[in-house]
Amino acid sequence: MMNRREETDAFFSGEESESRPGEDRIEQQLTEKKVQYEKTQAPPEADAFILAGMTQAKGQLRKHQRIWRIRWSLIAACSLVAGLLFTIRLSPAFAAYVSDIPGMEPIVNLVQAKKGLERAAKHGLAQEIGAFAEADNVSFTIDRVIGDQRRMLLLYTIRHREPGHVVRLEGIDITDDKGNQIPLSYSLSSGSFKPVSHAQEAIEIYPTDESLPLPDHLVVKATIYVDALPMDTPISVTVPIDKSRYADLKEKIYPVNQTITVDGQKLTVSQVAVYPTQAEVTVRFAPENTKHIFGFDNLRLVDEKGQTFAFWGNGIPSHKNGEYEVIYHLESNYFDTPQQLYLKASGIQALDKDKLVVVIDAKNKVLLKAPDDRLSLEALRQNDDVVGMDYHLRVDEQDFHEYGSHISELTDDLGNRYEFVQGTSTPSETETIQRYGVLFKRTEPARKGTPSTYKFTLNYYPTRLKGDLSIPIEIK
Repeated sequence: MMNRREETDAFFSGEESESRPGEDRIEQQLTEKKVQYEKTQAPPEADAFILAGMTQAKGQLRKHQRIWRIRWSLIAACSLVAGLLFTIRLSPAFAAYVSDIPGMEPIVNLVQAKKGLERAAKHGLAQEIGAFAEADNVSFTIDRVIGDQRRMLLLYTIRHREPGHVVRLEGIDITDDKGNQIPLSYSLSSGSFKPVSHAQEAIEIYPTDESLPLPDHLVVKATIYVDALPMDTPISVTVPIDKSRYADLKEKIYPVNQTITVDGQKLTVSQVAVYPTQAEVTVRFAPENTKHIFGFDNLRLVDEKGQTFAFWGNGIPSHKNGEYEVIYHLESNYFDTPQQLYLKASGIQALDKDKLVVVIDAKNKVLLKAPDDRLSLEALRQNDDVVGMDYHLRVDEQDFHEYGSHISELTDDLGNRYEFVQGTSTPSETETIQRYGVLFKRTEPARKGTPSTYKFTLNYYPTRLKGDLSIPIEIK
């Protein structure tokens, strides 16, 4: 019988592990936590989000991938987190791994990447790293890396030497060992449900230029906050990448080239490319469509055994390739040999193109233009170069637990542009209203003055085409 440490090492070395009683104990604990979260009400202070965040936002503007933040006070009220956390059953090896982590906080980060990255780890794509640096009693360690040329998970640990301090990773910058920027997007996974002085979480990175392979060494510069204040300087560690682990694992390309029409809107599925860590579905939308297609409900690959490979739930679900083409990221079935494969979606999210732009009367703080009466503005504030906004969205029952990032950029009638900095989302007291709070920071050069109107283009809205998606994929 292997001990816990041996089982953890077995998982990352690709060895199989037997089922163990600890798996049932972990799942029982998760179920109990789910019940606790579902009973928790949204805190009354949620409406004060904008005012509380104004000062922080003035000095904070993210580069790379923007991250949707959920305040500590709202974590328990966000049933989306609970849904992500408790719908996935742990494999024995993975259960052994997460059970070795103090508390249950980091489990979201690890489980959400389970299907693609767990299989990749078992096939030799996990690297033991242990890159370590320390400053002002705070250490930052990249413990392990799992990934290939398309997607990589960096498991890290932040630790404060003195108990009683709260530490968290607030942002990263990644270069090669010569200081050159690397074209990539990243997502910070935060699984902590309470402030801790010892955090074990994850960074997912996605190279955005296929013609530029990752370098042999990544320099990860971490911006760490201690007790809600940034450290004086970031902490840097150098991470070696053993590309020989995936060099011979070439992508599998399934040409599709099928055009379908749903509710009068045309879309073409060009191909499915499968890498060890993720599958990529390329979809082109016809320029003449009268509706803008935001995306799909539960886009997934399904094999003849009924196994599904969908987006893993945290990170970057897609990226654009030009004006009309989008590449969607799904879990990988690279290490399987399917006899049949289907691309399916339960629904297609879309909105009339002439309803995409929302206009706000800055003086009277009301919506001048909106898609429909389901969207309502509750508060609007500008403080120097920061704009805060509270809004409500009335949704159908099927969308109540689906929280989207509707806005990524704001403009005003003076010609200023504001980039997204921070946001919250929480249910209201009714079962049909979602509450959102967002902060934006004006980019330079700024044109001073008092705006009359603000305007933004919707990234997402819960309306759908009449129909779904089901396309067979030929396996050769």
